[in-house]
Amino acid sequence: MKLEEIKKEAEKKIEELENPESIRTPGRTWTRYPEITPEKGEVQPEIETEGEVEVLQGEEAVEASEEKIFNAVKAEEDKLTATHAANLNSVIYIKVEEKASVKITYRDQADTFAHVVVDARENSELTLTEEFRNEGLLTSINEIYVGENATVNYGAVEASESDLTYSRRKAVVEDYGTVNWLNSQFTGELKRTKIETVLNGDNSETEKLAVWYPTGEQHNDISLHAYHYGENTRCQMDSRAVVDDKARSVYEGLQHVGDRADDTQSFQDESVLMLSDKAEVDASPKLMIEDPNVEASHAASAGNLPEKELHYLNSRGLSEDQARRLIVKGYFEPVMEDITVPKLKESIRAEVQKKLDKKE
Repeated sequence: MKLEEIKKEAEKKIEELENPESIRTPGRTWTRYPEITPEKGEVQPEIETEGEVEVLQGEEAVEASEEKIFNAVKAEEDKLTATHAANLNSVIYIKVEEKASVKITYRDQADTFAHVVVDARENSELTLTEEFRNEGLLTSINEIYVGENATVNYGAVEASESDLTYSRRKAVVEDYGTVNWLNSQFTGELKRTKIETVLNGDNSETEKLAVWYPTGEQHNDISLHAYHYGENTRCQMDSRAVVDDKARSVYEGLQHVGDRADDTQSFQDESVLMLSDKAEVDASPKLMIEDPNVEASHAASAGNLPEKELHYLNSRGLSEDQARRLIVKGYFEPVMEDITVPKLKESIRAEVQKKLDKKE
């Protein structure tokens, strides 16, 4: 299918679709989406590569991806995915057969509708990072196909000045394949991200790391889902959030273990540090297990600044603000230590520092 055909087909479906579902508690829907009117504009992402890798853009990318584009994530999934498909202005196809890395940075002022398809062939290894620093509306979809014994390490820094950021990321993993995710969120008013991993292959695995830091009246809504269908699959999901002022954090985690996923191990942990009594937090970790021969657990917690730590740091000569900064930085460290891409780690630490500096 051609790019224009994808756009036209999606445009027809927008009005009949609903916005993505959000967590609901009695009397409340946590995430409400604004009406959007996309503006047409050119987007020219910066792309850096290392190693043997094929990177195509635009019409060439659509043609090369063949049946893979809008296969893992359907254009008609909801109103925002259809809007994304109808307004695509950046399509990138990445094929890797050996070891390579790709970094994509978006800095455009125009509304950005970015779509990346990854084809990681057997025994390959790809490190893919995306940094979103645009100023307009942002939708971003990733479809990652991980072949046998292949590895994809994906990292995102969401630091766009957008009223709405919608990110949809999904990987399909074959035998002995691995996909590792890192998603970080900092600026922008309403941010909605959903990350899914489908472990189809035996002995496949995934790790999901996420950090977010909403302040002011920002609203962050993130979902992490893992689907275990192969035997002897592994999943570890760890996320940490710091929430300040009148900001809101909404989290949903799902581990779905199929009826033939013997010897699966799947774990989920989400923690939130609340810096303000006006901040709001809601978490919904879930387990759906159809095979009894597995190990699985989930946990979610939220707490305020630890008084003992504050008192200890004050007693060592640090001011209240200095102690607060140190605690916030330290709170993210368990996730930061697991980041294996040095430049990505630097970018995330820089964004945390910017948040702290704004509190001065």
